[in-house]
Amino acid sequence: MSLPDESTRFADAPGPTPEQDAEDFGLVLREARETQGVSASELAGRTGVAASDVLDFEAGRVIPAMPQFTTYMRALGFIA
Repeated sequence: MSLPDESTRFADAPGPTPEQDAEDFGLVLREARETQGVSASELAGRTGVAASDVLDFEAGRVIPAMPQFTTYMRALGFIA
């Protein structure tokens, strides 16, 4: 019996859905923001968006875009 090669073994493995990614990115952002002691309104002001946009992102209501996540994280002082 032979084992499948790497490409075959992982090709069928399901990845996270966009909704799961949204939840994960939102959780990371909220924890980072709270750790820094920054309100959603303050983060919004630092990034030029509405506070509701930050809260929607954190709640997983926005399918994440890496540039948006990177902008938020950099505004909190993280290297992203």
